[in-house]
Amino acid sequence: MTAPPAVQDVFLRMLVNDKTAVNVFLVNGIRLNGQLAAFDQFAVLLESGPGVQVVFKHAISTVAPVNGRGQAREPTEVAVSGDKSNHLRTRVR
Repeated sequence: MTAPPAVQDVFLRMLVNDKTAVNVFLVNGIRLNGQLAAFDQFAVLLESGPGVQVVFKHAISTVAPVNGRGQAREPTEVAVSGDKSNHLRTRVR
């Protein structure tokens, strides 16, 4: 049986393929912006202006599309961890 791709990989692949402008917030509070060019298990390549930076994933706290959304998608239902009732809640965007 093949494991499904990790949510991180799906999200980053979407940003790379769509050439979405992103803000990358580091754990030390610095904000970087640009477009993700590529990623692997340990790092991402961030294109910004005329240059490219390697940013190690362990230094990243958040990656967010500049427009705040990414691609328009239908709302999805997700299980809420710690929810004792085991119901699904609809995410609102």
